[in-house]
Order: sequence, then structure tokens, then C-alpha cells
Amino acid sequence: MLQGSLSETTQTCGRPGCRCHQGARHGPHTYLTFKTPEGRSSAVYVPADCGADARAGVEAWKRFWGLAVELAALNREAARARWRGGRRPRRRDAAAGH
Repeated sequence: MLQGSLSETTQTCGRPGCRCHQGARHGPHTYLTFKTPEGRSSAVYVPADCGADARAGVEAWKRFWGLAVELAALNREAARARWRGGRRPRRRDAAAGH
């Protein structure tokens, strides 16, 4: 699994006579972008021959995340039922969102 997303960029280089300055930019280059534990955006270059592995890793993360969200919702509902002793929410509780 790879948490993050893939993006492709094209670039121009520093050589004034290069074809990239006439519209044929270098790339596309693939990057895995993600948030660091400190909350900053970061990116890692993905070599062209590793693109399929990177895509599979990002898709595996998306599947995992979707399942985790579903499980959390089920756990939340089970906890709500346990905490209420199986009672249905009172009208006032339902309106307040509790």
C-alpha cells in the first residue's frame, strides 16, 4: 500500500537552446505526493519502470481506506447501540445529532 496520490509533470530545463523551450517539454515524470507526519506536502519521484507498482500501491491504499471507513461506521453504530442500552434515540437526541 502507498498512501498518497500520483501526479505527472512536465518540465523545462536550464539549457536555453533545448527543445523544451519550444513546447516539447521533458516528461511526463511521475511523482507520489503525500503529507508527512508533520502535515507538510512532500513528493517522491517514481521511475518510469515502477509506475505500475506505484499505481497498484495507491489503489491498494484506496481500497484499504474505504474498508476502514466502513468498519469505523459499523463500530460507531455498535458503540452507539451499546451506550444507549439498545434504546432508540429520543426525538430530542435525534434533533441535536447525539
